[in-house]
Amino acid sequence: MTLGTKPGFPEVPSRRTVAVAGFVALFALLLVAAGRLQAAAESPAGRLVQPSGKPGCIHRTGVNRCARGRAITSPQDIAISPDGRHAYVAAYGSHAVSVFERDARSGALSQLPGRRGCVSHGRAGTCAAGRGLGRPAAVAVSPDGRNVYVAASASRALAVFARNRRTGTLRQLGGANGCISQFPEGGCTDGRALNEPVAVDVSSDGSRVLVASRRSPSAIAVLLRAADGTVTQAEGPAGCISRAGFDGCAPARALRSPEDVVVSRDGRSVLVASSGSQAVASLRLGSSGPSQPAGAAGCISNKGAGDCAVGRHLRGPVELALAPDGRWLYVASSISDAVAVVRRNRSTGELSQARGRPGCVSQFGAGGRCGAGRMLDEVWSVAVSPDGKSLYTVSAKVNGLGVLARNPATGGLDPLAGRRGCFIRAGVLGCPEGRGLTVAVAVTVSPDGRNVYVASEDSYLGAIAIFRRFVR
Repeated sequence: MTLGTKPGFPEVPSRRTVAVAGFVALFALLLVAAGRLQAAAESPAGRLVQPSGKPGCIHRTGVNRCARGRAITSPQDIAISPDGRHAYVAAYGSHAVSVFERDARSGALSQLPGRRGCVSHGRAGTCAAGRGLGRPAAVAVSPDGRNVYVAASASRALAVFARNRRTGTLRQLGGANGCISQFPEGGCTDGRALNEPVAVDVSSDGSRVLVASRRSPSAIAVLLRAADGTVTQAEGPAGCISRAGFDGCAPARALRSPEDVVVSRDGRSVLVASSGSQAVASLRLGSSGPSQPAGAAGCISNKGAGDCAVGRHLRGPVELALAPDGRWLYVASSISDAVAVVRRNRSTGELSQARGRPGCVSQFGAGGRCGAGRMLDEVWSVAVSPDGKSLYTVSAKVNGLGVLARNPATGGLDPLAGRRGCFIRAGVLGCPEGRGLTVAVAVTVSPDGRNVYVASEDSYLGAIAIFRRFVR
């Protein structure tokens, strides 16, 4: 027993002992806090890391230390199912759509075995045989996860698949329900405004499928979707909207050579990136079909051409990304080497762009008229993270991936500093090496925000690149 204590009672520490213990505890807490601050500084929200070896990329022959995949030559697009369990790749060079299982923890992709792993146009071999899949350019999964839609440019068709939500496997609908085409092919349903389709989107309520087709009549096909995923097209203007109303569609301006189509989550707007018009068209989608507001409310274009609202750095718009709250639209402008930051009025759908640096980010800052960014030389795709904190871009010209922080309140963009802000194929220009980025043309973020995927279309080195994303 220690001197000065009573039997049966614990020893009471001195004030000095308590003070020393408190100091030690405080010092330990400060060290932990400092470590967390340093980790946060080293890993800002949105930062990416590419896993080494096979988990970091997939290539048809496994070059660049990638995993091997089947029917993925020249991938043009990748879509992740709403449940995050599967990925679907539109492989332009393979005339196929390939199916991968996604690991929810790591984001790694594993192709399903045998014929479950791919569906190819008119051929079986190691893939299941499909129809209307010549040169697929885009793929979308319905919000309920029950269907997959593939826009095939050479087939001038939209292929329709039922999706097994447990296994991820695809089954093309039978007969004429399996595809809808501009020209008779493979027993598809006859359709309009489907001349070289390059983009597809499904409305958030799952009731409509919209397809952007690049060639004349430069149009958006509006397809009604049934509970089993079958699509039908109404006759006349209710079934499509095109430049000057060609092909019996509703008329629209700023719709020359559409490259992308996005339906707003509130269902009030259909937004179209039109490269030939150097514009973004803002359309309405009512019960009687698509329409366009008159004047500046119906479009925004480079320098206001075509009676549109005045926009900047909108030359060669090729892809759109709408923020989760629907208030901001980001436009990948390949000729301007820039991302235009466009405000969207959620009530009217009207688009506007701020002057100066808040309105755009470009490769060299446009002499101070835009914010300066990297990996924007011939930018080809943009994607906003589900948490709204990040925007990702890919450059087809320099084979790179850019990382920008996004302010959800103002819509503003700021590239992450140093090596955190980019990846490039050769690991030059102050960026770390990114494998599978040769001619990068599409970028997407997983629904859980934990991964970023890039499709690169080069005929030899084209691949799917996989990145882990830091979430805070």
